[in-house]
Amino acid sequence: MSSILYNIEGGMKKGFTLAEVLITLGIIGIIAAITIPGVMDRYRTKALETGMARFYSVVNQGFALSAAKNGDEKDWEEFGEDSCAFYKRYLADYIKADYECGYYDSNTGKPVKDDRFVGIYFPSGDMAVFSYGRTLTYTRKTANRYKAYTAIMSGGPNDVKEFYGSELFVFQLGSSLAYLDATKRPPGIVPFDARNYAPEQLLERCKQYPSRCAGVIVQNGWKVPKNYPYKIR
Repeated sequence: MSSILYNIEGGMKKGFTLAEVLITLGIIGIIAAITIPGVMDRYRTKALETGMARFYSVVNQGFALSAAKNGDEKDWEEFGEDSCAFYKRYLADYIKADYECGYYDSNTGKPVKDDRFVGIYFPSGDMAVFSYGRTLTYTRKTANRYKAYTAIMSGGPNDVKEFYGSELFVFQLGSSLAYLDATKRPPGIVPFDARNYAPEQLLERCKQYPSRCAGVIVQNGWKVPKNYPYKIR
């Protein structure tokens, strides 16, 4: 078979045959098919670890700044499930992020007024949904503003495994930890259902209730453990 490589003067030059080139390209394709998914998985995992730690820090700094201005959290006004009123009163001025009250209808893509929900959009592109006056659900760099709302409205505490533990990670206000005496509740936010579980117990709860999975990552030093039960998306 003729060589497919030519020199600049137009003459034939000894090189690879077409068959050899095709075989080489096939091998490269196989290697790429094997390695690229792993590279992408590692990228998404690292992006989640970095983004979630940043979210946690920014929000808790906001709570601390608000407490410095408005007094101890345990003395803050109660708003029940009105997330919008709480956010405007205590957090909007202290967290660098855009926000809007309500949620998006997944069928129409249009906003629906509902003060139980606040969409929080960070400069990084990450977002969170503050819901029912007590939980914040984080997701990284969402391109679809109402995707997280759809998951929360349809899933919430029901732990829809399509989203929770892989795309959505739930935190809650420390002040909402009813099992603790009010004087012992931590400030700011903590992983949802934050109790002093051993790592093995926490992992099992994550498998059973994916909304508890943020605690697994936080407890592991903001790293997704190798035995984590869900694929990060």
